[in-house]
Amino acid sequence: MKGIGIVFLMLLLPFVCRAEADLEIKSECSSEKVIKRRVDIKGEVLEVCAVSEKEEEKEFETVSAVTPWFGFGHLKTRGLLTESMNPCGYSPTSEVFFEPARLVMDRSIEESGTYGVFVKPMDGLTCFSLGSREEQYIRGVLASLSINDFTCCLLFENSDIQEYSSPSSWYLSRPENSGGAELWNLLFNSIYEKEWFLISFTAGSCFGDYVEWGFFNRDYFTFFYSNLFELNFMFSGTTEQYLAPGGSVPASQYKYGVDAWFRPWRPLKLSGVWYTDYKRPDYKDLYYNDFARHLTLKAALYAGDFTFSASYSADTVFADTSETTEKRDYQGSIVYDSDFLRLSLSNQWYVEDERFYRDVVTAGFKLYFEYLQASFTWKRDIGEQITDSFSEELVLRLDNFRLNVSHKKNGDKPSLFTVTGIINY
Repeated sequence: MKGIGIVFLMLLLPFVCRAEADLEIKSECSSEKVIKRRVDIKGEVLEVCAVSEKEEEKEFETVSAVTPWFGFGHLKTRGLLTESMNPCGYSPTSEVFFEPARLVMDRSIEESGTYGVFVKPMDGLTCFSLGSREEQYIRGVLASLSINDFTCCLLFENSDIQEYSSPSSWYLSRPENSGGAELWNLLFNSIYEKEWFLISFTAGSCFGDYVEWGFFNRDYFTFFYSNLFELNFMFSGTTEQYLAPGGSVPASQYKYGVDAWFRPWRPLKLSGVWYTDYKRPDYKDLYYNDFARHLTLKAALYAGDFTFSASYSADTVFADTSETTEKRDYQGSIVYDSDFLRLSLSNQWYVEDERFYRDVVTAGFKLYFEYLQASFTWKRDIGEQITDSFSEELVLRLDNFRLNVSHKKNGDKPSLFTVTGIINY
């Protein structure tokens, strides 16, 4: 199968070239003896991407193609399709709650990820089959309808339950999944958007062989006004019996929180995120659920070419009724960014249970010229030991060609050199 991607692209070129199309060829080589290649063709009704990666003991190739009516290869999920895979897995800052449900091409040069095929026989209807490189484990139908400011989606998925055993399989009210049985997931999502607010609602259930009925719910509200403020509320939860496609058990049972930003004065922006994450019951203690709380506060002041920012972040994990762990970090940074020069300096302190244990200092600069860009970054990580890291990058930009040469050095590890060439037509 070696070279199948290039052959496939050559066969498609005559059809694509009849219309306007963009061609991008990317080749990357590193000192770790890793060679990556990517060829992209973007036409009016056809997108094709062939990627390959070669290491000393591993090599893989992938060809993907997407049109308005069908697609196959390395794919990304969006919206409800993404949320169905990981219910209760997203914080209030996530875009998954309001982005359209669809499948798009994944152009990353990574062997892992989602692979599959989808067909759109008509507008608003998608049939798909998705899985890893080894097996297809999810089949489904996605139906969507948009009327003015209202959009709704119905997702019906079928999958084979992967083998799973609960930590306390002796607890009979929690049956084991021996694998091989079928699971069905039905989810409904609706989004209503106006000039100053958006409401998104998702409800779902699962059922199947040797599976108890389980239910999933997620609610998301956002209010915003121009460049003055934005306020987001999120709640999600599942019953103990709910299984995601493939039979996976959601890590969280409940999650709720708030994300907000506010500009009381045009040069000043204040923002914050808070959410609480209740984990699923640990059968070592049947009467207690572990949970974690997260808080992030940020302030940024924009003064001409300068940006001054500060942030505070805290994570508190409640391991049992008598034990907690708290991690906090404080960060301050100064950035100067003009038409030809960018300077940055930041410092981040980490504290765990009132004990300082790490300090990270980062400094860098970037020079912009008409055809050339040069940057250098230095980072010192002070913890149990001191580690210095350096990275340099030189970028040459011409009309249809770009050359990137980079070097990275992390402590005592070997240096990494990478050369990347990109051609656009």
